Amino acid sequence: MTQIYRYDELDLSKIEFEVPEKQGNIYYSQVKCDNNPFYLQTSKLNILSDVNELSGVNPSMEFEVPDNNLDIHDLFHELDDMLVKTTYKNSVEWFKQKIPLEVIDDMYKRICKPLKRNQNPTLKFKLPVIQNKVVCKIYNQDRKFINVEDIKKDSTGILILHIRGIKFLKQQYLYDIYITQMKVFIPKTNKYLIPDECLIDGDFCTQSDEEIVDDVAIKKIKKNKEQMILRKKEDINKIKMLQDEINKMNRNLENIE
Repeated sequence: MTQIYRYDELDLSKIEFEVPEKQGNIYYSQVKCDNNPFYLQTSKLNILSDVNELSGVNPSMEFEVPDNNLDIHDLFHELDDMLVKTTYKNSVEWFKQKIPLEVIDDMYKRICKPLKRNQNPTLKFKLPVIQNKVVCKIYNQDRKFINVEDIKKDSTGILILHIRGIKFLKQQYLYDIYITQMKVFIPKTNKYLIPDECLIDGDFCTQSDEEIVDDVAIKKIKKNKEQMILRKKEDINKIKMLQDEINKMNRNLENIE
C-alpha cells in the first residue's frame, strides 16, 4: 500500500536526499521519506488557474493558501530551508567543492514565492503529462473520476504531491514535484434531485394517457349511474308507501260511512 504523509503529521527528520547522479545534462538526487517514495497530502487550497489556459510541455497549476491554513505554507518554507542547508552541508561530497551558502541560496528556486503585502501566499505545482495528456488522477468531492477540463477556477482542492527528487541544473536547482492526485470540490448548481430510473408503477406505465383518462371517466359514469338507480329505487319505495297510506285512509272513510 502506498504511504501518504499528511502535511500536518510530517516528520522532517525522516526525509532523505540521495547523492546526486548525472542524468544527461543535469544531476538528480532522489528524495525519500522514511525510505518510502515521498507522497505528501496538502490541506485544502484555492485553485487560481484556469485549466483552459494550460499549455506547454510542463503545464502547472497555481493555488492560493487560505487564511485558515497557513500551516501548509510554513511546511513548504521549512522544506526550502532544509534543502538549502543540506546542499551546503554536502556540497563537497556531492560536487567535490565547497560552495558558499550565499551562492547555494541564490541558485535555489524555492517552492514558496516571496510573500506580498495583503495577499495570501500562493504555490505552483506541475501536472504530469504523457503524449500531451494530463495523467494525474482527478476526483470530485463524491470520489468520482473527472477530467482536468472539469476543474473550475476559484473552486478548492486537496492534492497528493510526489516530491520525487532534486534537479541540479547549470544555473539553479529545485525540487522535482508533480501532482499525482487531486480531489476537487466543485460547487453543485443543480438544486433538483431527479432519479435516473423510472419510479412510476410498472402496470401504470403500460397505459397511455388516453387510457388512464378513459378509465377514470368510465368509473365516474358508472358510479353516477349506480347512485341514480339507487335514488330511483328510494323514490319508488317512497311512492309505494304513500300509496299504501292513501289506500288505508280510503278504507277508513268507507267504514265510517
